[in-house]
Amino acid sequence: MGPYDFSNINLDLTQFELIFCDKNYKTNLPNVVQGSFKEVKEQLLDNLDKNILYIVSGSPLFFSGAAVVIAMAKKRSIPFKIIDNTSSLSYMLAHTGVALTKTAIASLHGRNDVDLESFLTKEYTFLVCDENTPKNLSRIMHYLDNEDVSFTVGERFGYEDERLYEANLDDLLHHPPKMPYSLLLRRNFTPPPPISNEEEIEHENGMITKSYKRHISLQNLNLEPNMLLWDIGAGSGSVSIDGYKRYKVRTIMFEKNEKRAAMIERNLTKHKVVDTKLYIGEASELYKEEKSIPERIFVGGGGEKVINELDYLYERLAKGGRLVANFVTLQHLTTAINVLKKAKIPFEIKSISLTTYKMSLLLPEPERVMHQIIIDKENNDPLR
Repeated sequence: MGPYDFSNINLDLTQFELIFCDKNYKTNLPNVVQGSFKEVKEQLLDNLDKNILYIVSGSPLFFSGAAVVIAMAKKRSIPFKIIDNTSSLSYMLAHTGVALTKTAIASLHGRNDVDLESFLTKEYTFLVCDENTPKNLSRIMHYLDNEDVSFTVGERFGYEDERLYEANLDDLLHHPPKMPYSLLLRRNFTPPPPISNEEEIEHENGMITKSYKRHISLQNLNLEPNMLLWDIGAGSGSVSIDGYKRYKVRTIMFEKNEKRAAMIERNLTKHKVVDTKLYIGEASELYKEEKSIPERIFVGGGGEKVINELDYLYERLAKGGRLVANFVTLQHLTTAINVLKKAKIPFEIKSISLTTYKMSLLLPEPERVMHQIIIDKENNDPLR
């Protein structure tokens, strides 16, 4: 907190042989080594046996570098001491009366994407910010209503002109806070359950992946938090919605039907999904324009054009990625198999069926068999 001039550091700085700090600090001390963490790392680690001070504030990488310093000191059995100072987090929570136990911590400082395991997962989220944060928040929170999240701005803590005030996202976009600043976001909604029932998702008749098939598809996608999932032929958006709610993945959806796309947008708002993007139009054209590298791809629709380009989608996958494609007709399954065999792409097939028994007569009601192709792109794939 405060100016980059050591005025808030309550230490005798002359006792240190070397002081390592971010390049933003203004000082005339002769024993200071400044730069990015990458620039000072080698000299820092070479001098751990001396009486040195490593100041963690500044760039996010300089802050993260503290973990490297501590690990190396432990490895070499070099004693060290961590000296706490007042942080923007503790300062803001104290001045707003918010408990740390109710607060998650996330960062958009130097980043375009936020950690979805931390963002809005508790009642409050403390967010470290930079100049681009309002624009990134606008994208990340695109499908949230204005009243879903309240903002408290902590502006220039430690400076003479510090401010603490309430704002909304439009205020931040049109009147950006002065740097440095942090945000305290309050979540004003109760998160919906991680798996949705068909009744909870607006959809056209038949244009939804049934809940048990959705469970299996999500499980077979082998999702992890913050992965990027492409959902091609999204239909109602149910796979992406539950992918976010259950696994905290970010998603890009492709849906060519405008009526279904409008339903997807309403579903995203209803289920409070963040960090997602929807393309409306022919998927086989739109995913060629998208520059991101998906770690997972789910193909639930898209028609013949998409099926005939499974080899292209495989190429677009990140190394170590996985593609899961669902089919209910043998014609589409056969087409997919031929495309993959021609491209010499290894795959496996799972067939999934379910029969339910209803009412007192226990009459069987079988559902359509679903065929699922699973493709893994190995890190050392010799064919690619």
